[in-house]
Amino acid sequence: MNMFEKRPLCLILCIGLGGFLLFSLENRIIRVALVGLAVLLGIISVILLIIKKSYIITLLSCAAILISSLCSFIYFDHYFKAYELYNEPVEIVGRVENVTQSSSYSLRLLVDVESINGSNNKGYRFYAYPTKAEASGIIEGTRISFKATLSGFSDESFSYNISRGINAYAGDIEDLTVLEQTDGSLKMRFARAKEYVTRYIIKLSNKDTGAILSALLLGERDYLPDQLRLDFKRIGISHILALSGMHLAIISIGLEKFLSFIRIKKKLRVGITAGFVVLYMALTGFSVSVVRAGLMLVISSALYLLSRSKDSLTSLSVAVTIICLISPNSIMDISLWLSALATFGIISFAEYSSSLAPVKTKKEKIKRYISLSILASIYAISCTMAISVISFGGISIFAPITTIIFSLLAEMIMYLGCFMLLIGWLLPVGWIIKPLSSLMTLLAGVFSSIKISYVSTAFNFVTVIVLVYTVLFYLFLILKLKKPSVALNVLVIIYVIVNIVPTAATVFENHKETAAYYSSSKCDQFVIRSENEVCLINSSQYSKNLAYTSLDLLEAAKVTYLDKYYLTHYSWSIDDELKVLMYNIPIDEVYIPEPRNEDEETILKIIYKSVENSRTKIVVFREYETVMVGDYSINLLYSVPYGNTSMNAFTVASGDDIYTYISSGLLASDEAEGLNACISLTDHLILGDHGKKYKEKIYLSEEYPDLENIIINSDNIFLTQDSMQYYMDNNCNIYARDDNIIYFTK
Repeated sequence: MNMFEKRPLCLILCIGLGGFLLFSLENRIIRVALVGLAVLLGIISVILLIIKKSYIITLLSCAAILISSLCSFIYFDHYFKAYELYNEPVEIVGRVENVTQSSSYSLRLLVDVESINGSNNKGYRFYAYPTKAEASGIIEGTRISFKATLSGFSDESFSYNISRGINAYAGDIEDLTVLEQTDGSLKMRFARAKEYVTRYIIKLSNKDTGAILSALLLGERDYLPDQLRLDFKRIGISHILALSGMHLAIISIGLEKFLSFIRIKKKLRVGITAGFVVLYMALTGFSVSVVRAGLMLVISSALYLLSRSKDSLTSLSVAVTIICLISPNSIMDISLWLSALATFGIISFAEYSSSLAPVKTKKEKIKRYISLSILASIYAISCTMAISVISFGGISIFAPITTIIFSLLAEMIMYLGCFMLLIGWLLPVGWIIKPLSSLMTLLAGVFSSIKISYVSTAFNFVTVIVLVYTVLFYLFLILKLKKPSVALNVLVIIYVIVNIVPTAATVFENHKETAAYYSSSKCDQFVIRSENEVCLINSSQYSKNLAYTSLDLLEAAKVTYLDKYYLTHYSWSIDDELKVLMYNIPIDEVYIPEPRNEDEETILKIIYKSVENSRTKIVVFREYETVMVGDYSINLLYSVPYGNTSMNAFTVASGDDIYTYISSGLLASDEAEGLNACISLTDHLILGDHGKKYKEKIYLSEEYPDLENIIINSDNIFLTQDSMQYYMDNNCNIYARDDNIIYFTK
């Protein structure tokens, strides 16, 4: 198709953006090599330019690469890492941009810095974690000062925080002082206006309909049920609930048609629409995807007003470049790339479809509309598939179909919603929207409940296939082909294969009869698969942070749904953990022991409340009651009542195979004798690392000749040299603690 033909500016900007991203990610050796290659090509192109008076595009492209590498060095290496510039405690003055709860006793403040040690350092943004008592009275917009030590983020969260422009976090906060209380910035006033409109929408309709409409019109997703978010994610249409260019386009097109209907002249319509777009961007909080779409529309409007011509692809590249110039950290924002690449796919599809010969009969028009609608979805999905596979570890096989269905529903709901905002105070228009929003919720639940609707791509061969397909698809878009229709048909066939392969691999994985133990950091968990049922046993200390670790382990295990989630003990953090898990993966049933004291009864009530708006059921099992997962049986051997520790022990058995998990501290407790008897009957022993810690070393004795595997995932369990030799002589495999290594038992 050669999308860059006669678009030199677009090509150069795309090369510059790609270089900026690449130099931001790769190490310095690769960066120096790429810069050297760009310099060499630049010299060659200069020579060819002098001799043949051509290759100007090559020269400009090399210049774009060199400029992007320089910008990357200045921003990411020199400027961004503030914690490397200030090794000792510093005095920070800044304005609080956002306040959220970090834990039960502390808050997280996002501080827009004004000065560090008295010198002007505007542009830095830090996280600060004061106690609730220290931060009493601090709200968004408050100007504060404090002393703190700056630290960098962990490798896992570094890129995420970079993408949001967070430079460092401030630890060991001292002398936190409020300098000025304000009503807030202009941004905060727009946020309050957004909240007011959201409440007005809910008042004119109802809670559920208002939640969907607020998400579609304003990007306000706080009122959306977690179950609906999960359903949309599983069927590949999360972008419909996340405010993006699609929503802005729908509203802008509607506004332009309305202005045309009341006979406003074209130029004035374009100007009014551009002004509305700027206001809309502010009202919706300047989200990256809306800013990208808004800038595209404003640039296109300016081109039209100046020259009566538009070029969507050039407008897109200019918009993304402007965003990255204003906020360089946006180059690392996945949402920006997903939005921009999906738009690139739609623009490419529009150019392809415009080249097709027109059809005459009504039947042919219907066929053309259906096929082109599906093809448009495939274009957009193909452009973003590699990022989705690498970043999210899964894809939805229904995405091309559900995108069409739900986009139409969303468009109708949005137009009716705008109509409701105008006359809803006079006529009950809001109730017209309710059947449409209910239909959207119902269809999302039906598609999502199909287990293979969302399949794992955490297979190396799947990643390779997807990357190959993505390269072929982009070559199809940027190369000039003699028979593009033939190439497109081949790509569609490969696209179908790309979806079939991970689906077949996921189904095959779920039909395995296995019990597997996974560990990472402080997270201990079992994944059991049997007779097409999947169960997760979580024996860790429950917390919101460990829930994300648990999700990473489930992704590594290729798990995309849970029939059962087995909890071994009580914690006040179970509620937070469940919310994280249920937002990311469907859970049919949650099993939890019968409460034994008032604290556990209260926690159980909170758990019931947390799942009341979902399809998840809570199942309370009695002491020593067996829970079955296919052919596997789970028995809780021991669980410390809440108020003491989180130590626990359980067995998983299938036929002659018995797996026993024991919290390390239990071997030094009064329960040791009974547990030793259980160990003598087991084949696979796992010693976990949580619960009450003991200073003394615990040595595993030489009493268990039948053990096939011993996994020691604890800092205070040891084997003597003689004991180790004893187990090795009995053909027992011994695994020592090593984070992020997955131990399998079968």
